Amino acid sequence: MRKRAFRAVGLTTLLVLAGAPLPGCGIQETGVVGAGRPPVGDLLPPRDSRVLLFFFSPDGELLPVPRIVDVPWQGGPGSSPSEGEEASEALSPLTAVTALLDGPNKAERRAGLRNAPSLPRGASAVDRVLTGDSTVEVRLGLRVRRLSTPARDQLVCTAAFAAQTQGALPVTLVGRDGRLAPADCSLRPVPAPAR
Repeated sequence: MRKRAFRAVGLTTLLVLAGAPLPGCGIQETGVVGAGRPPVGDLLPPRDSRVLLFFFSPDGELLPVPRIVDVPWQGGPGSSPSEGEEASEALSPLTAVTALLDGPNKAERRAGLRNAPSLPRGASAVDRVLTGDSTVEVRLGLRVRRLSTPARDQLVCTAAFAAQTQGALPVTLVGRDGRLAPADCSLRPVPAPAR
């Protein structure tokens, strides 16, 4: 009986102390205090050692995925520059499209990233990529009209961002069955706030 009474008194005391505010701690209530702008930094690896590939997330959303590439890239048969192409830069649009067609690497697959089902797997599907001042042309050894819209979006965005940092160049896909109309990448980078 004595134990029960002691427990009841202890429990009551604990409840009273827990429910009561602690006015004696000396901390005054304040409003929101501004601390300036949030820090901003470029989270991507440097452009001279990476390509930006566009894969689909598990939710089906097209996402830019940076991939570090060993220089020089040892891509498939389509990786050697041809006449009319941009200078034989190690990380050219051809390198990016070749890497895209090669598919997600092991880490990217573990993260749930994937290519569109109609996009062929294999770097040999790309013949060459021609870049100019205002356009990019991707020549593929397949029928481009059979590619689904998501597959086309992957190719267009990957080639556009490989040719220009902002991805603002129109891309024309050319295949064995003809040429598609020039298309723009639907994704645009979000400008970083001024520092």
